[in-house]
Amino acid sequence: MSESPTPRSLKAQITRTSLVLAAAALLRDEGPKAVTYRKVAKWAGAASSSVGYYFDSVTELLHEAGMHNIQLWAQRAEKVADLSDKLEPEECRARITELLTRACLPDDSVVPAAHYAQLIGAADSEVVTEAYRKGRVLLDAAIARILDRAGVPMTPRIVVALVDGAAVASISEGYHVREMADKLLGEAIGATEAYAKATRE
Repeated sequence: MSESPTPRSLKAQITRTSLVLAAAALLRDEGPKAVTYRKVAKWAGAASSSVGYYFDSVTELLHEAGMHNIQLWAQRAEKVADLSDKLEPEECRARITELLTRACLPDDSVVPAAHYAQLIGAADSEVVTEAYRKGRVLLDAAIARILDRAGVPMTPRIVVALVDGAAVASISEGYHVREMADKLLGEAIGATEAYAKATRE
């Protein structure tokens, strides 16, 4: 994928950034198919021609929008990891399910069903799934920091799978997402630690 030239003036940089932010919001709210030059320009309050000026294709714009979204999620997880680093290991361990759900789930301003619908909708665009796959490394790293601080022998991928599974089950069955994720994480961590203890004996 060729990269568009970096805009030189401050105004051009602001315009380009506003287009990426609009595309990212559209991607989250309506999925990849909603990201068109015309719609992105409308959401950004810019001229339709400006999108084509700054981006060679919708594919390039989608990739940057996807990277922006996954970076937002990674930054949320990194803030929780920063908090866990300030806690004593014992306190981090006592709060581990709360910290992990905060790191993995969107905040309360986001409707869980909409969040997971847009993640599934990412499958409609290869460049979006590629961006999410690349960005997942940052998210996993933040979760690994929390697990390490708490001394919990579990991998980030298992944590994410448990939280996502709990969220989808909760959404489809009418339960509270965070409560279900917290409960399943607690059960899984307890079972993992019991197994680890048994293999050492």
